[in-house]
Amino acid sequence: MKILGIDTSTPIGSVAVIDGDNLVAEHTLNIVQAHSSRLMPAIDGILKWSDITADTLDGCTVGIGPGSFTGIRIGVATIKSLCYALNKPIIGVSTLEAIAYNLRWTNGIICPLLDARRSEVYGAIFQGGSEWQRLSEDLCLSVDAFLDHLDTHTFPDRTISFVGDGLLTYGDTVRERLGESVHFADAIFNVPRGATIAHLGRQRLQNDDVDDYWTLVPNYVRVGLY
Repeated sequence: MKILGIDTSTPIGSVAVIDGDNLVAEHTLNIVQAHSSRLMPAIDGILKWSDITADTLDGCTVGIGPGSFTGIRIGVATIKSLCYALNKPIIGVSTLEAIAYNLRWTNGIICPLLDARRSEVYGAIFQGGSEWQRLSEDLCLSVDAFLDHLDTHTFPDRTISFVGDGLLTYGDTVRERLGESVHFADAIFNVPRGATIAHLGRQRLQNDDVDDYWTLVPNYVRVGLY
């Protein structure tokens, strides 16, 4: 099953193609350049490097946020247009889930955090290890409010790992609240990779859980921004 996955919800744009469990090719770039000018060339390049034509894809997946409003719009609009033109299934994936999944086999609680500006973060709570599951919806609130939300859950004898670029701004606050025992992932895991987006989308596609071209919209999280 060949799946194209993209994410443009952060400044780090990522495009990948997987075939089953195998990563065929991935292009990830963190530069100051608009996603609008580099996304389609990146998709075209990935397909050419993979020796795969767009019409042979089994589906396309896209990070729908939360994250950069403009970046998300570009990514979602591009994949919707591509899937509609090719009559291919489309699957939207939470950017926070994709980042948390980078730590998939970490035992304990995984909290992805992205800087949402306005003194807020995008965050969510997941259970890692063999019992992988989502424990909260995607949230947008102050870091203190997020940590308060985290306190409402009982995690006896479980480690808590944080990941995401929100740690660059709010890492000190997290440590002050939770102590030195909390774990911060290495910065290389902060990236919402196209390969992870594709993998999560493939899992849903295998279960015939796909989205609709017309109703799939960005997940901005903040109320009233559509």
